[in-house]
Amino acid sequence: MYIQSSHQIAMGYSEKRRLLTGTILLVLFLFAVQVTVADSNDISTDISSTYKLMPEEGVVKVSKEITFHNDNSDTKYWRGYYSNYNYYLPEAAMNIQVYDDERAMTFSIATEGYHVFYFNKKVWYEESYTFYVTYELEANKNTASFSMNEYGDNIEVTLEVPADFDTHLSRDDYKVEEKLYSSIYKFEKGQEWSTACVVNSVRSSPRLTLTDTAHLDERDVDVTVKYWEGEEEWAQDTMQTAIEGLELLEEKWGVPYPASYNITITQANITETGGYGGYNEGRNGIWLLYTSNHGILIHELAHYWTRACNFDQLWMDEGYADLYTYLVLDEMEPEEAASRRDRFLNKYNDLKDEYDYPLADWSTPESISGSTEERVDFGYKKAFSLTYTLYDTTDINTLQDMNREFVNSGTDIDNSDYLNIANSNIDKDITFIENYIYN
Repeated sequence: MYIQSSHQIAMGYSEKRRLLTGTILLVLFLFAVQVTVADSNDISTDISSTYKLMPEEGVVKVSKEITFHNDNSDTKYWRGYYSNYNYYLPEAAMNIQVYDDERAMTFSIATEGYHVFYFNKKVWYEESYTFYVTYELEANKNTASFSMNEYGDNIEVTLEVPADFDTHLSRDDYKVEEKLYSSIYKFEKGQEWSTACVVNSVRSSPRLTLTDTAHLDERDVDVTVKYWEGEEEWAQDTMQTAIEGLELLEEKWGVPYPASYNITITQANITETGGYGGYNEGRNGIWLLYTSNHGILIHELAHYWTRACNFDQLWMDEGYADLYTYLVLDEMEPEEAASRRDRFLNKYNDLKDEYDYPLADWSTPESISGSTEERVDFGYKKAFSLTYTLYDTTDINTLQDMNREFVNSGTDIDNSDYLNIANSNIDKDITFIENYIYN
């Protein structure tokens, strides 16, 4: 299993909030004009956003009504006015249109998703100006994954999806209204939006099949990818990654593909994976969340080897799967491998003070919820920190010797067995392993 966390798109909220301001023009003597940036407390915005999934058109339609209020006392007595507003839109936004109640507005793209919207009138002190922004986000016929990014002072958000879609949001402070043909999710005005809300929506339908063969050391392994209509690109990418990953896993583990059966990878929704990014059911194949990246797929493939190693401890199973994910990605996507390694080690250190527990006591629930996600994630990161430190302390050949001993042991490998095998193969100080396991 592997947990997949939600990520906010773009930079931190506090930095965005500082930039989401208008440009004030101060009228000085002799009509000279000076451009400055107002404090964000001197202006405010009311924003009403609607997101509507239109799967047959392959888009999410987004519309925003933005009301800008000028409460900047520096603009009293006709000393200045606002003429534009800076606002963040996702980099994937398409077909952007901006207009007020009378005519279209012009806008320019600044940097990192920021857009400058130019008002069709001057907004003087204690005046307001309402305008509208519409754009589209790409979606597939049966899947949609996107973020609702909101920045303002008084925000309300509505999300509408067809009734036959299974939808999961990364936050739960909303109300749902079920209609005949759609489900409507409502975030009431005044709720905080310091982070983006990630939306994953799937319409389960009969799956199509793609097949190919991985030519491995001791035998050919047939790989079947089952996917929803409209997800052909996902299926092709998954197949290519699986075949290349299997070949590299054999090389890195020093052990031929150990299972006696072929592999099926099924594109799945978050309910089917129990909230995890992927789930390996052995002979029944891998259930892979449709938003999962290459690292999660390789992690699940690595479990065919961890099972053969007879590990009876969760930290061994997951820690080794993540270590060999790193080693394989280092061949396939070196930059992503390094980034993933650093994220994992940093996350371990960030969570350590709050969640630390002995790896010998680690367990995972059947499904992930908001209340358990970080504690479970810490276990993954601590297990990886152990195995990566071991790899960094020894070398790949020593690890391969240990792997073959695990596979050939013919018995379950518990913590004591693992330490005995490690000590018999490694001539360096590895007391850190016991500290990870028992402290």
